[in-house]
Amino acid sequence: MTEASSQKHQDAAALRDALWSALAVRDYLQLDLHSLADAAGISHVKAVLAAGSVDRVLCSALQEIDDNVLAQSAADFADDDSASMHEKLLEGLTQRFEAYADKRPALQSVAKACLSQPSLGLMLAANLESFIDRLLSLCGDSATGFVRTARIKGVCGVFLKVSAAWQRDESPDLAKTLKTLDRDLKTATEWAISLRVLQPEEGSMDRDASDDGMGGENKGSRDD
Repeated sequence: MTEASSQKHQDAAALRDALWSALAVRDYLQLDLHSLADAAGISHVKAVLAAGSVDRVLCSALQEIDDNVLAQSAADFADDDSASMHEKLLEGLTQRFEAYADKRPALQSVAKACLSQPSLGLMLAANLESFIDRLLSLCGDSATGFVRTARIKGVCGVFLKVSAAWQRDESPDLAKTLKTLDRDLKTATEWAISLRVLQPEEGSMDRDASDDGMGGENKGSRDD
């Protein structure tokens, strides 16, 4: 890495830190790149070169957190090859909620900003879809085309629905969020199987899935 590239990465990191600190006391729409640059201790020119806008600083900050979550998920999945798709998705999504737990007020401010800045909402949607796409790959999902897109959209829908419960969850271990996530993932699995974007054996919720009709019998009827 060249010295200039290294400096750009350092400036981007400083801007991310400044963003989270600023969102602790100010609304997202009140932020501007000049103030973030000042808080980061860099010039406005360096801020432009490192990010270019507050939205891009936010995108970089979210991606940094998501990359760390995915790295942790990959390590956890490697330690338990026997885990089902449902178990892996539940763990990966739970880890994402945990990673953002101390940033809930900041994300509420960002969500409100989306009402007047549709482009920001589209950026956040793209960021979430990227995370879910990579998480599915880590879970062992090799589907492509329409099926893959449908699965990504479905898991994103579950995550966004559960986010409402997460915002209100004051338990230290996010127990309510985990319960809601587990329930909604199971419901989404049932819908995905009925819509034929998920095979029954892929949607197993546990190792005894065939006992509740999610496994062997359904698989046989699907093949007929």
